[in-house]
Amino acid sequence: MSRYTSTEWLNRAVVCLAVMLTAMAVEAQDVTRRNIVTQVDSAVNNINIVVGTDTMQASQYVEQVEEEMKIPTLQGFTLSADIAGPIFYAISKKGSVEAALRLSIKNQYYPIVEVGYAKCDHTDDNTKIHYSTSAPFMRVGLDYNILKNRRQDNRMMVGLRYGLSKFNYDMSGPLITDPIWGGTAPFDYHDVTSTCHWAELVLGVQVKILKYFHMGWSVRYKKELKVGEHDHSRPYYIPGYGTTTNTSCWGGTYNLIFDLRL
Repeated sequence: MSRYTSTEWLNRAVVCLAVMLTAMAVEAQDVTRRNIVTQVDSAVNNINIVVGTDTMQASQYVEQVEEEMKIPTLQGFTLSADIAGPIFYAISKKGSVEAALRLSIKNQYYPIVEVGYAKCDHTDDNTKIHYSTSAPFMRVGLDYNILKNRRQDNRMMVGLRYGLSKFNYDMSGPLITDPIWGGTAPFDYHDVTSTCHWAELVLGVQVKILKYFHMGWSVRYKKELKVGEHDHSRPYYIPGYGTTTNTSCWGGTYNLIFDLRL
């Protein structure tokens, strides 16, 4: 026969159940505590990664700014000449010769002055009108180096130009017949003075070939701004610009460049 009464068995069962519940509660608290610690550690690691990334980016930015600040303002200058123009000037009835002086500001900004001399001696096959002129021209503008590494010798630039030419031209052709009264009148004008203005959008590339020498080319989109016209004629060709059959045209240069860095 059992030594314990039913009441004592009940008490013992209650005590055992309480102990088990307490152990389960403690274990649940431990699991919760471990989860919280894991989440905190993960958040801290994420914060460290973000802070580290931002710190690295900030450090790179500071280094870039410091590197740019080390580049002197005036880097030097270049002298260039178009070597394709003289060939056309010598063998054809249209052509130009030109040279340019360009300053280098921090290897990024390049103020430039271009001067040249152009000629045209042309007779239209249909109208038989003859046009001739020869005169100097000039352009002023600014180029911008779009390459990220500004310490290298090669460059790719976009730029703007303002062009100006004041010149005289001759224009002559067959006699003009009056369609109403009949008769004829001469079409012959000499030393007509004109002043023309235009703008250019430029894309150019320069590549180093020797210590102080580069080769380069440029493509230019030209747009008339103002063309001085005579009462009876309009310039067919503008020195430094080109023909005026349209209000815009394309041009280009192929340059030999002497680059002197200070």
